[in-house]
Amino acid sequence: MTLMSFMTVVIVGATAEIYSGTKRIDNTAEVRDQVDNSFRRLDREMRYANWVSKPGYVPASGSWYVEFATPDGCRQLKLSKGVLTMASWKADSPRGAPMPLAAGIEVISGGPDPIVRYRPGDQPYLSASPSSGMGANYQLVFQQVRLRFTIKAGSVTLPFDSVFTAQNTDKDTTETNPCDGGRV
Repeated sequence: MTLMSFMTVVIVGATAEIYSGTKRIDNTAEVRDQVDNSFRRLDREMRYANWVSKPGYVPASGSWYVEFATPDGCRQLKLSKGVLTMASWKADSPRGAPMPLAAGIEVISGGPDPIVRYRPGDQPYLSASPSSGMGANYQLVFQQVRLRFTIKAGSVTLPFDSVFTAQNTDKDTTETNPCDGGRV
């Protein structure tokens, strides 16, 4: 009887551990898929941007956003209540409904803003550059948008820290918003 009880405990424990490991693997795959899909979509959209707004924050809703213009129209990338969405519209037209890109997003507490725009001439990587040699005085030529947050599913949390370059921008790109009737 004691031997059977011991074997039952071992088998149940092993089965629970296998189930837990499988669940963790499934959650990791889900998070990686969200990160991969979000990255590809954002890279495709942001690459052709010819204008990028200064990111904004709406304290009442806890929402972060950045707007940008592409040859196909205007976009708003928004992070609100754990969901990253993108809305599209033509300039001077009503804004389209936002489409979700990823869920389970958490802003890194006490960290930098989750959406940051770098302008041409900025040196955001200066602290990572050596004092001499290649990269010491590196300055951006294009506008860039950096997204930093974590994505969570179940017990798995993965970081997301990516920079997207708007290759149709330069130091002469205006601050005037072409997507909202010319407001800044």
